[in-house]
Amino acid sequence: MKKIIVAAVAALLVVSSAFAKKKTIDPYDDKKMHPTDRSGLEKFLGTNRYEVLDECAIYIRPIVGKIKAKKGNFIYRRGTDVAGFRIYYDTTAYTVEMAQETRQICCDAIDKYFDDFENKRLDRKGKADKTRVIYGKAPGYEEYGVAINMMNYKAKPTFYFGYDFVDGSPYFVIHVAKTKNLALEGRSTDLPNLETIVQNYYFTRAQALKLKEFIHESNISLYHAEEQKKLAELNAVSENDDYAEASSDVPEKKKKAKKSKSKKESDTDEYVEKEEVTPIKAKAKEPVGEEY
Repeated sequence: MKKIIVAAVAALLVVSSAFAKKKTIDPYDDKKMHPTDRSGLEKFLGTNRYEVLDECAIYIRPIVGKIKAKKGNFIYRRGTDVAGFRIYYDTTAYTVEMAQETRQICCDAIDKYFDDFENKRLDRKGKADKTRVIYGKAPGYEEYGVAINMMNYKAKPTFYFGYDFVDGSPYFVIHVAKTKNLALEGRSTDLPNLETIVQNYYFTRAQALKLKEFIHESNISLYHAEEQKKLAELNAVSENDDYAEASSDVPEKKKKAKKSKSKKESDTDEYVEKEEVTPIKAKAKEPVGEEY
């Protein structure tokens, strides 16, 4: 009898484990990252994937040489919880994108870095391969290619958060591990299956603060709400058009009454638009090294 009970419990655990795995949601699912409402031309050109927002300045560590400042842009993938930045790393264009949980981990890492900086706990003699990952890791998403309008590759690398000293100055670091290209999986093609390269993005405290302000949930939720409002307005317009067509045989007096009502609704909509909250937008400053 005991053996039967043990076997039954074991079977139940296996089923529960399988169910849990099935329930796991990919924060960077293809349907989420690539909406179907883009036109064929937009898909072909790789455009309208995300909103390109404020310019930002970030240091990168190239394969050869010292770190150097690069200009990029903050981006928000419309209709989702995904945001980050787009920048050229050496000769390749990359997006560095984070879903809600990863954004929160990054914000927490920035807070830890600020606290360690202010309390003089940063280890100047620490090895970079350890300090660059000291504040944790989280799943990320990247698209990349030879140019901004030719970013045909994608990857889901792990993002690590930490710090590093360069010429005596500390920087907050996002370290991106080398990852396989997912764009060509299961496809028969002659295109080279290029992996991502190891990337290290360096931020002064001012730059790190701007990044945190942009990717923080309090800011991204505003972009998301604004996007949802636009969609609702478009759907409402579409429904009104359908109703107008169906009511084409309504007597003239009723039509005038309907027009008068529409004007009231229009006034209300205008008032709502004036009350709309504008998302916080981070403005980048030119990076400057810091003394420690």
